[in-house]
Amino acid sequence: MVRIRVLGSGREVGRAAILIESGGRGLLLDYGVNFDENDRPVFPGDVRPRDLDGLVLTHSHLDHIGAAPYLYVSQGPRVYGTRVTLHVSRLLLYDMIKLNGAYLPYDERSVEDMLGTAEYIEYDGEYEAGQFAFKAFYSGHIPGSAAVVVEVDGRRILYTSDVNVVETKLVGPARLDGVKADVVIVESTYGDSDHPPRKLSEERFYNAVLEVVSQGGTVLVPAFSVSRGQEIAMILAERDFEYPVWLDGMIRQVAEIYAANPRFILNPGLLMKVMSEFRIVSGWQDRRRAFKKPGVIIASAGMLKGGPSLYYARKMAANRKNGIFMVSYQAPGTPGRMILEEGVFGEERIPVLARVEWFDFSSHIDQSGIIQLLKGIRGVEKVVLVHGDPQAQEALKARIQGELGISEVETPGNLDVIEV
Repeated sequence: MVRIRVLGSGREVGRAAILIESGGRGLLLDYGVNFDENDRPVFPGDVRPRDLDGLVLTHSHLDHIGAAPYLYVSQGPRVYGTRVTLHVSRLLLYDMIKLNGAYLPYDERSVEDMLGTAEYIEYDGEYEAGQFAFKAFYSGHIPGSAAVVVEVDGRRILYTSDVNVVETKLVGPARLDGVKADVVIVESTYGDSDHPPRKLSEERFYNAVLEVVSQGGTVLVPAFSVSRGQEIAMILAERDFEYPVWLDGMIRQVAEIYAANPRFILNPGLLMKVMSEFRIVSGWQDRRRAFKKPGVIIASAGMLKGGPSLYYARKMAANRKNGIFMVSYQAPGTPGRMILEEGVFGEERIPVLARVEWFDFSSHIDQSGIIQLLKGIRGVEKVVLVHGDPQAQEALKARIQGELGISEVETPGNLDVIEV
């Protein structure tokens, strides 16, 4: 009997951890964390490393990799991932240890022990981990991200992980059309809504930036270090933006990894243009002068919970000429969400007089995209919705059943087990 054990991402966004079990052995797909209201990591359900034949990391976001080194405190299984995923994972895990080390059951040595077992995977490559065979597919989420089809005991299970079906500056759409799977485990982050067309978001963003800088202001773009920051820079570079653009935080280090692996980037030449023409903040002297002249600052962290974006926001919020443009999801309780909803910033509740905007640049598939994706997969008997809140999942479940005629659509909670 093949079982899917949901260790994380059950009726919640993030903390992805899906265990495929058969005959007492398991293949673990992702092992990530979420963060509580005090920004402390929350781990997924436990699994014994000695029971695993392998760990597949589908991409490098912390909600998919943040718990993985814990499996290597003693001796863990082989870890699989694309070259870009594993290289960026090292960078993010080291940063997580720096910020949250007191709350983590592992350290840098565990990260290195994990990566010491690594086998790089390629798109359309086929691999074996004990009794489990799996194949990696291009998922269109971020550079290096992968969807995985696992085959064991005659059953084929597709785990999309985070996936997208639209083209961005960094990656193309997922390549899953024609894949055969009995069971599809698919994310449902935006299961009850659709995104605006990407080109429209890009034009709205660029025009808003021009409006601010042409009137003497500076635009702060708080952005995730992985993928989002580079994408925003590429949007400006493509249009030959004439004002200074500064990159601050880990955005630069991640961009360097991307640039060293151009085959994972849809427009590597555009990324190289960013690296050669835009300004890199190299210290506090640069940081203090970046916001004093019209231009754009792209800085982590994307929700303003820390990093240099927090510094810039404090310096720029009181100037009506400036702009603070959000391009990432702003979780409830974060400084970014407070600015959007209340127009104030920080514990001091500083009034934000700068122009505030939010632009949809999500790298997650939306409801219509999920329907499109499922239509292209052959032989689907059951759909399992993960990585979404219950409201989004119920809306998506109803559409899948009504439009695609797939009656078996499950929305498991954490630690639930599904027999396939």
